[in-house]
Amino acid sequence: MKFSKNQMHGSALFNLLGGIIILISVLFLLTKLAGSSYYSEVAETTESATQTRIMPTGQVVVGDGTEPGQRTGKQVFDKVCIQCHAADSATAFAPKVTHNDQWTARIAQGFETLVQHAVNGFKGPDGGNMPAKGGDTRLTDDEVARAVAYMANQSGANFTEPPVGGAAAAASAKTSSAPAAAKAEDKPAATADNNARGKEVFEQTCRFCHGADTAIPNIPRVTHNDEWAPRIKQGEATLVKHAIEGFNAMPAKGGNAALSDDDIKATVQYMVKQSGG
Repeated sequence: MKFSKNQMHGSALFNLLGGIIILISVLFLLTKLAGSSYYSEVAETTESATQTRIMPTGQVVVGDGTEPGQRTGKQVFDKVCIQCHAADSATAFAPKVTHNDQWTARIAQGFETLVQHAVNGFKGPDGGNMPAKGGDTRLTDDEVARAVAYMANQSGANFTEPPVGGAAAAASAKTSSAPAAAKAEDKPAATADNNARGKEVFEQTCRFCHGADTAIPNIPRVTHNDEWAPRIKQGEATLVKHAIEGFNAMPAKGGNAALSDDDIKATVQYMVKQSGG
């Protein structure tokens, strides 16, 4: 049997098209098979489809090789927080580092409040919505606190960043040796230490509300003797009690629960001394 040229050309074209169709079908099936373990059609009602619908649009990953829990504030900022809080970030409602005016009101709330918001997440009245731990729940609370201190200190605060690793034990050992040395000090030296500690706490915590040039209403500002006069008349014990326990809109210990009662007393004495007391 003989075939004409047209018949031969038609058969070759049919074979070519058939091969292309088969190849496309195989590629489609392989692609579908490869993706079936991870994603589902969102219109389906299976468990896998539900997970696909609610999965996050993105995830921040910290992979700098540092042992978990040992990252410094700068490390956490550079890996996680920088996405929203960088000086040149365009994220709405997120305070940018070095933009002190955006941080002033937040710093005034106190270190503990800022850490709580960062750890648990926070939805601001202006519409801002910060996820817990900046979206990376593998960060420890201490790592988040270090990042808060780092950012705030870049923006007008003077918070103490929680130590990493053995630094806390070293600090504790140093503190435990202090009582014996303190007994040998005379009264003037102890008074000087109290004044220094009071000034330190004031600069770190209290100055954001009680600073001489703040604009927060109904809060006495240092060096404004007229604002302090009626309060000083109440006596030191009353002022210290209010500062420790909180009073009206003022949070307990200025929002920094890590301060001791002695720290608060020294700070009250410092502010009173600066204001006519």
